[in-house]
Amino acid sequence: MPVSIDLSQATYCGNEPGSIAEAMVRGVFNPVDLALFGFAVREDVVVKQKMYLASMQENITRKRLGCAEKTNSGAFKLREKFLIPTNLQIWDQICAEDFGGKVTELARKKGYDINNLEGTQIEELLQELYSGVWKRDMLSIAQFGDTALDPAVSDLNKTLSTMDGAWKQIFAAVALTAGDPDRITRAVTVPAGALPANFARDVYFPGLYFGQSEIMKQVDNSEKKFVVAGAVYDNYLQTLMSTPQVAASFQILQDGQTRLSYNGIEVIANRMIDQKAATLKNRGYLIVQGGIQIGTDTNQETQVMKTWHSQDTDFNNVQVRYKLAVNFIDGDALVVAY
Repeated sequence: MPVSIDLSQATYCGNEPGSIAEAMVRGVFNPVDLALFGFAVREDVVVKQKMYLASMQENITRKRLGCAEKTNSGAFKLREKFLIPTNLQIWDQICAEDFGGKVTELARKKGYDINNLEGTQIEELLQELYSGVWKRDMLSIAQFGDTALDPAVSDLNKTLSTMDGAWKQIFAAVALTAGDPDRITRAVTVPAGALPANFARDVYFPGLYFGQSEIMKQVDNSEKKFVVAGAVYDNYLQTLMSTPQVAASFQILQDGQTRLSYNGIEVIANRMIDQKAATLKNRGYLIVQGGIQIGTDTNQETQVMKTWHSQDTDFNNVQVRYKLAVNFIDGDALVVAY
């Protein structure tokens, strides 16, 4: 399915892109689109970049009895995590003769340069189409990347095996021992296959909601969202449609809104899970906005889409080069179900 790139939204921190190439990169890494999944974008991640996590202890206030008294709690704590970018690329070679005999034949050049698509409407079409492919692949890798996958199995595995994405990191974090600040809580164990009726309403969402850490519960619900597989979203929607007496929830449907909520927290359907995940297809999470960070370099000249014609082969080349890094902020930033 093609993905549109709205370059008018390609800004970071209010800064306009300095070139069409930069705008294209920022269109792919659109912070508005990534925010739907609870992601936040960090630009200019050229090499390994630290994520400083500063925290202060509580309960260190004491009654003042006189001069020279100090709390001496040693309370300031600084943890380091890292965004480590992977260099990725798309590089296709296209023969202009594939566009012969079709309406696109009219857009080709004449004479000696007939196979050179540079400066033609076909080249513009290819740039638009490959921008969509680029964005789709980036989202797939950022979420489901797994270096343990066998690239010989499928083209999907060739793409996903390039780096470890958010879910690979989540699974590893769930297995950490209690007390580790990176440990993520798995609040719901989801049955395989089709979900039982009302499972999302009665088990899935309550499990995530009440499975939050005490720190996460203190974050306003407007700063959190459920991001779940399409099958989970549909299971919840079916419950609401068949239970009109649940007035508060059903009102969302009556108003014609396209998104649902649970206890005031927005529910987002991530149907890439249903399509791309090899196992545990009913997975999802409740996340504090920005709890997963996407790192890239929006300003590097080599990070761009290029198209050119090679006289040696008569092929038209489409090449995309970019950097991608993924990491979650803290174990208290999300709670998961799978």
